[in-house]
Amino acid sequence: MENRELIAHAVEYAMTNAGDDNITVQAVAEHAGFSIDYFNRLFLAHTGFTVMAYIGYRRLKTAVQLLRTTDKSVLEIALEVGYTSHEGFTKAFKKEYGVTPSEYRQHHKERILSYGDLTDRSITARFLHEHSDFVAVDPEDAVDYLLEKDTKRHMYRASGIRAMGYGVVAPMGDLSKGLICVGDDLKGGYWLELVTDDEDILCEWLKRFENVECFDSVLAPHVMERVLKEHGLETAITAAPENVFFGEPMACDLPQGVSVHPLSCDDKNAIAAFAKGHHTPYIRHLLCERDYLDEFTLDYGVFQGDTLIAVMGGGVENVRGLRLNNCLTFYIGETPLSDELYRAVYTAATNHLLTNGILPFDNLQHSTYAKEHGNFTVTDLDFETVNYRYTVV
Repeated sequence: MENRELIAHAVEYAMTNAGDDNITVQAVAEHAGFSIDYFNRLFLAHTGFTVMAYIGYRRLKTAVQLLRTTDKSVLEIALEVGYTSHEGFTKAFKKEYGVTPSEYRQHHKERILSYGDLTDRSITARFLHEHSDFVAVDPEDAVDYLLEKDTKRHMYRASGIRAMGYGVVAPMGDLSKGLICVGDDLKGGYWLELVTDDEDILCEWLKRFENVECFDSVLAPHVMERVLKEHGLETAITAAPENVFFGEPMACDLPQGVSVHPLSCDDKNAIAAFAKGHHTPYIRHLLCERDYLDEFTLDYGVFQGDTLIAVMGGGVENVRGLRLNNCLTFYIGETPLSDELYRAVYTAATNHLLTNGILPFDNLQHSTYAKEHGNFTVTDLDFETVNYRYTVV
């Protein structure tokens, strides 16, 4: 446990300082409190990287973000992330990504960064170092397994594996015994999701780990009280359902003068007026023309006449030819929406998704947030509950 925490601190230090072209193994080792030789072996065992290989990897991860989110030249990016020449940067980048930085930028210039683009490849190695009875699984194999087993129940999970950049592990590689998605908190630590339909398997997994609170969430459709009581979690877990709508478009009674439609560049003035000078990251996204070219983002505006009174943000994910909307999050202006209006605009957006061949998934409209902004949940609109997410708090 002590080594794990020290390695996590070292990883975070290396991530933070990777752009310093003077960073050394000695600096990282001293930060963790180890001698160089011992630390390099320990770091390799825990992460799958030597210290300097990991620093190079993190530099390229930062370069990817800059290539996709800025107009800086390749040389400017190379120098910013810690390379001393254009040539050295291009060679390292092509070895990692198979294309030059310029080719990568050209191919991805209309794609918004997803969490999966930022994840850290060392996280699976760190988990497997501590739990040798698990083995890494090809994420694409896990996606196929989940969809073949039950597309309705597991499409949300399969989509998450694709979009979130999870590492995937399973007991001895046997997916029939479920799987664990290993995620990166982008600060050197990791978090886990258990994915299984079997209560006995869930119980078995929980017993393998000394500290169950290392799990942010435990996913299972129906977890009996005995599972929680065995681990002293009677009051330490909250449950949020994940739901999907499989029906036909619903009746939608929008009040006169109120409309709901996908936002576009033509709505910039209305968005700026809605923001009232508060340019949060989401507002900046709504004002970015390039983002409207990305097929994986979808934002709706709720208009009263020509005035924007609320927006709904969501993503569109493609999984083996299936299209999925992973939740709609409301951003409401100064005037709260009434229960009736909240329900009506949410229904209108759901109908738009359905008529465009996109399956609507949601787990947000059951939350306190939903209750405060409209007294209904998605099951009131005949969404079908397909999974429950149990979160350790």
